[in-house]
Amino acid sequence: MCMANSEEGCILKAQQNELKEKVAQMDERLTKVEGDVGKMRSETQEGFKAGAAQMHAINVAVTNLGHDFGERMNGFDKRLVTEKEKWGETFRWVVKVVVKLLIAGCAVAMGVTAVQQFMKN
Repeated sequence: MCMANSEEGCILKAQQNELKEKVAQMDERLTKVEGDVGKMRSETQEGFKAGAAQMHAINVAVTNLGHDFGERMNGFDKRLVTEKEKWGETFRWVVKVVVKLLIAGCAVAMGVTAVQQFMKN
């Protein structure tokens, strides 16, 4: 027997109690969902911060590699220029020796020709 005035009141009271329980369950579930979303948000922010730190580290590494490459290329260019100068000096020396030998050869040939001319007469 229901304490309400009518049978409909009893049914309504039972439905209200059932609704209160469902609302309480929903409130608990919503609180859990809010907590989970808050965790997800903080994890996402931490992930972006970590990603930004990694990108900064990569940027620094690439910059350092660029500087290192530039320094090595400058050193390589300096060595190339030095080697070219050495080869140029060597080539000049060889050309001078060859020219002297050609002039000496021409002088010998002229001398031989002159001696032959005087010997014929």
